[in-house]
Amino acid sequence: MDEELKVLILEDVQYDAELTEHEMRREGMNFSSLRVETEIDFINGIENFKPDVILADHALPNFDGVTALEITEEKYPQIPFIFVSGKIGDEFAVEMLKKGAKDYVFKSNLTKLAPAIKRALSERNELLELKKSKNELQEALKEKEMLIKEVHHRVKNNLMIISGLLELQSHYINDKKDFDFFVESKKRADSMALIHERLYQSTELKKINFKDYIDSLATDLFNTYTIDPDRIELIVNAENIMLDINRAIPLGLIINELLTNSLKYAFPTVCDRGPVNETINDGIISINFSKNDTKLTLIVKDNGIGFPKI
Repeated sequence: MDEELKVLILEDVQYDAELTEHEMRREGMNFSSLRVETEIDFINGIENFKPDVILADHALPNFDGVTALEITEEKYPQIPFIFVSGKIGDEFAVEMLKKGAKDYVFKSNLTKLAPAIKRALSERNELLELKKSKNELQEALKEKEMLIKEVHHRVKNNLMIISGLLELQSHYINDKKDFDFFVESKKRADSMALIHERLYQSTELKKINFKDYIDSLATDLFNTYTIDPDRIELIVNAENIMLDINRAIPLGLIINELLTNSLKYAFPTVCDRGPVNETINDGIISINFSKNDTKLTLIVKDNGIGFPKI
């Protein structure tokens, strides 16, 4: 290996540490090492020496490899930890691997040490590269989310500008039919703007809670068309269903048209459009929106005067 490795050796026997170093040199590894025996020296060694790999005996007079592994996993999980021990049972070895150790090597078989170190470093590099790629992907996703939010925000603003222009222009209209056309066009723009507003406020960005949308849209239309709201009850029974923009916009426009028609024509003495030759005392308009498996059901109905007789 061309790049010099920094190896922290937790070992109380100098001779064993030298055997470890000898085996690494024999395998052609380029490294510098630091031997420690106590917990304080171990922690200082990690922080100051900044090792690439840790080799640890499992039992020392004043410290132990298990505690060293726990410290490493808690504070320095990016550093590979390998047990190098003269006595270590299979159950203990398996338990240490579960706790985060990358490998274990017997002192009586140090020929396996270099391959274990190389394998641990390779896994570490792969994990670091994966983490780097994940961070880059998360950053790209954040940028994309910000861009999508900005797009929805701008579309909403443009639709509100159109709505405002229609509102201003309607003040110059004297013909009732033309005036109604401007008002209805404004409300269509408002209904689409509301969807884009919900989308850039939503955490999912691609979907909105359609129940919240129906509540807002219905309340806005009700306040626009109803002169005497005490005589008409608006009932909305909608499930919390998330819809994407491809279904939300046409459904929103459908609700806009149906509810507008009910408010304009079903209760002529209560709303500001139409003749005044009928009396409605207990008007009810209901909107029901539900989902059964993959089927969506939308029902808009009223108890108004009904369709004219032909």
